[in-house]
Amino acid sequence: MQRFLKRILLLAVMIAFSASPNLSLNAQVDSASPKPLATGVLNVIEPELDARDSFTIPLPLPGLNATQYKPNFIPMQYTLYGQTRKIVFFRDVWQYEFGFLGLRQIQVDGKNVWYMVYRIRNPGKTLTYEQVKEDPRFDHVKNQGLRNKGDVEVAQFLPRFSLEGWASEPNGQYRRVVYRDQVSPDLVKLIQNREDPNRHLLNTYEMSQAKIPVSTDPTDPGVWGVAIWKDVDPTIDYVSVFVSGLTNAYRISSKNGKIGFKYRTLQLNFWRPGDTAEEIKDRIDYGIPLVDDSQEQVEICRRYYLPGPVLRAYRVDKTANQNILVLEADAEISFSTFKSPFAPQLDSGTLPPALVKAFADSGISLPNDVAIATLVNGIKWRFKDSEGTNYILKIEPQYWEPTVDNSIRFIKSLDHMWIYR
Repeated sequence: MQRFLKRILLLAVMIAFSASPNLSLNAQVDSASPKPLATGVLNVIEPELDARDSFTIPLPLPGLNATQYKPNFIPMQYTLYGQTRKIVFFRDVWQYEFGFLGLRQIQVDGKNVWYMVYRIRNPGKTLTYEQVKEDPRFDHVKNQGLRNKGDVEVAQFLPRFSLEGWASEPNGQYRRVVYRDQVSPDLVKLIQNREDPNRHLLNTYEMSQAKIPVSTDPTDPGVWGVAIWKDVDPTIDYVSVFVSGLTNAYRISSKNGKIGFKYRTLQLNFWRPGDTAEEIKDRIDYGIPLVDDSQEQVEICRRYYLPGPVLRAYRVDKTANQNILVLEADAEISFSTFKSPFAPQLDSGTLPPALVKAFADSGISLPNDVAIATLVNGIKWRFKDSEGTNYILKIEPQYWEPTVDNSIRFIKSLDHMWIYR
C-alpha cells in the first residue's frame, strides 16, 4: 500500500511539472541573472543639473559685424549694433545617472589592462527654460520661446573615457600621461567572465548604439558597459578618469570675436602608489590622498588639477533688487602664493587690461581708466561703467579656498567633480 501511494505521489508531481513548463524556464532565468551587488560596491553619481548651463552669459551675437554709430533720432541700444551686443542663448539640459565599480586591473598575455565597469541609467532629469525662470536667482533670464518640459528626449549615451595621471621618473620627477579608452570585444568578454558572466557588458562603440530608456524606478538595472585602457605606465600615481557624454551641458565664451565651447565632464579621482611590483595586486583607492603636511597637500591638489576660485562680475540691478552675472573668468590663483595676479592691480584702483578685454568680449565696454573701489582686499571690488551702471567683481571659491596659513581648505567632496573642458 505504501509503495502504491509513493507511485501515485510521484506521478502527481510529474504531471504538475509537465503542466507548468514555465517552472523550469523561470528557474533557468533566475540562474542566469546577474549577481546582486552589496551595498556600497556601486558608486553612484546622481544627476546634478546646474541652471547656469541652460543659458549663456550675455555676449555679442557671433558672426555679425554690425557698425557702431551714434544715431540722431533713436537711442544707441535700438540700433543693430546695440541690439546684438548682449545676446543670451538658451537651451534645455539633460543628464544621465552614472555608476561604476571602481578602477581595476586584469592581466592578459603577461600585460596589465586597466578597466572600469560602469552603469548608465536615464532617470529623465532635464532642466528647461520654465524651470530656470522659477528659480529666483535667474529672474533676469527672459526667453519668449519656451518649450514644454517633455520636449527633451534622450535615448543614447555617446561615451568618451580618458585616463590621465602622473608617472614617476627615476630622478624623482613626474610626467603627465594620458590614455584613451579602447574598443576590444575579446577583452570585454574576459572582463565580463571575471566580474559576472551573467551581466552583459558593452564596449564603447556598442554603448553609443544602445537605447537607454527613461526610467524612474530605482531598481531599474540600467545599461552596463566597460571602459578599457591598455599599456598604462605602471609607475602612475595620481589618476583621474574623465567621462564625457553624460550630459549636453556646456559653457560658451567669446574671445576676440570667436566663440569657444567647454563641455561639462565628470572627473573621477583615484590614488595608487605606483610601482612595477605585482601591479595586479595593487589597490586603487577612490578619492585623493589627504596628508597632514599642508605644502604636500597643495602639491597633491596640483596633480589633480582641482578647479580653483573663479572671478565673477555682477551687474547691480536695483530695480530687480539683485545682482546679475555678466562675466566669469579664471582667477588664476597661484598654488604658491594663493593670490590672483589681478588682485594687486584691482586693490590699487585700476582694472587690469585682461579684464577690460574680457568685459568687451561679453559686450560691456569699459574705459581703461575706470575707477575701482576695493570692498575687501584681494577678494571683492566695485566700479561703474560709462553709463553709471554699478558692477560688483569678486573672487569666489569652487572646490577649495586658501586659508590664512597658506594651506587649503576643501569645501566640496573631491572624489568626483564636474568640470568644463
